[in-house]
Amino acid sequence: MNIKNYLLSKLIDTLSVEDSFFYKVKFEKKVKLSDEIIAFNYKKYAPFKNPLIVNRMEKNDLYLWFYEKNIKAKIIIPEAYLLFDALKEKYPNNLLFIETLSSFIVLVIKNGILENSYSALDEEKTFIAMELNKYNLSSFQKIDKNEYLKIKEQSLKSVSFKDVYKWSSFKVEPNKLIPTVVNFIAYPFAFLLFFIMAVESYHLNEVKKKLDLVEHQYSLIKSKNDDVREKINLQTKKEEKWIAFAQRELPYVSSIETFLSISKAFSKKDFTFTSFSIMGSKVKITVKTKEDFIEGITLLNNIKGLKNVALKSSSKKRETASYEATLEKGIFW
Repeated sequence: MNIKNYLLSKLIDTLSVEDSFFYKVKFEKKVKLSDEIIAFNYKKYAPFKNPLIVNRMEKNDLYLWFYEKNIKAKIIIPEAYLLFDALKEKYPNNLLFIETLSSFIVLVIKNGILENSYSALDEEKTFIAMELNKYNLSSFQKIDKNEYLKIKEQSLKSVSFKDVYKWSSFKVEPNKLIPTVVNFIAYPFAFLLFFIMAVESYHLNEVKKKLDLVEHQYSLIKSKNDDVREKINLQTKKEEKWIAFAQRELPYVSSIETFLSISKAFSKKDFTFTSFSIMGSKVKITVKTKEDFIEGITLLNNIKGLKNVALKSSSKKRETASYEATLEKGIFW
């Protein structure tokens, strides 16, 4: 599992079709609604009291998923949307019956738009005919559970940080988002550092895009421009601070990559590791081999990121040799 997928797995949970109720609203033109306005106007359509809501606006269509059970995840993505997003290009006008482990998920897609989604217990032909007639569709497609599991897994892997930001119900500044993430996730400090820098960089790019739009539309309103510029300066200073920290605290090339490079080089010859250590910038290796000990020095000198390679000790009788080298600087550049 790569770093991105590990982080997202800690932040995201899916809302199953079985545990949710879908409702769609179509507007004549594109509108922007806050979560509070959506809850006030549309919670009455939920089949239960005091519903929790996940929403998604796409062009002129507002997708709503109501649910009762509180989910602890910071970001909730409906399972129905993941499946719809993965299948809409292949099946733009279809009634889909997707077999799960215990039931069926029904997706109604028309003109590439999700019209309905719900859970069904069986595949009744009369019911299918009624749904096709209701939505004026002619195509029906069944997807087996193995394909369902594959689609769901691939959809989750393809979720990006930008998608997470769109699904997030807490649109806050990064300085408020980061403490939330830190309190929720436990992982090595280096991974946390990479994540923070990614969030800061992404948000900085978003602010810059908004600045270009504001300058184009409101070039005469200097006070607003100054306010946006101040935010960009603050974000730039934060990014510079983290880069400086990384240069100071993590100055050396990746120890994991160095180990893999040495292992790959030595595996081509008759060398067997008996010990391997990296402390700070110092690399120490002990091997057992019938090869010429000088061959080990040649192999190490050809590995990018190592310098000052030396043979510290050797024994032809025991067929052992010990080497030392120094890591070069440059983890980020």
